Amino acid sequence: MRRAIHFLGWMGVSLTILTLVLTLLTTYQFTYVKYFDSYYTLQWCIFFTMVIWAINMFDFKASFKNVAYPVACILIAVGTIFFIYMKVY
Repeated sequence: MRRAIHFLGWMGVSLTILTLVLTLLTTYQFTYVKYFDSYYTLQWCIFFTMVIWAINMFDFKASFKNVAYPVACILIAVGTIFFIYMKVY
């Protein structure tokens, strides 16, 4: 199970990078890709990637440093959802 979560985390990173590139190319009008004309798709990719990485880094018997990283990922995910619901895209 741990390997599957780790694999999903890296797939999320790859998808987020691809989404970032397509969003920038569409935003700066180098090319047009239908779903990447705003930051909405990028925000959802960041949200899911941060949640998967928080699950991946979570450890029950952890020190402070090992707890801080998943909490930081969750805070980024919560901030991203906040901006999605406030319609900042």
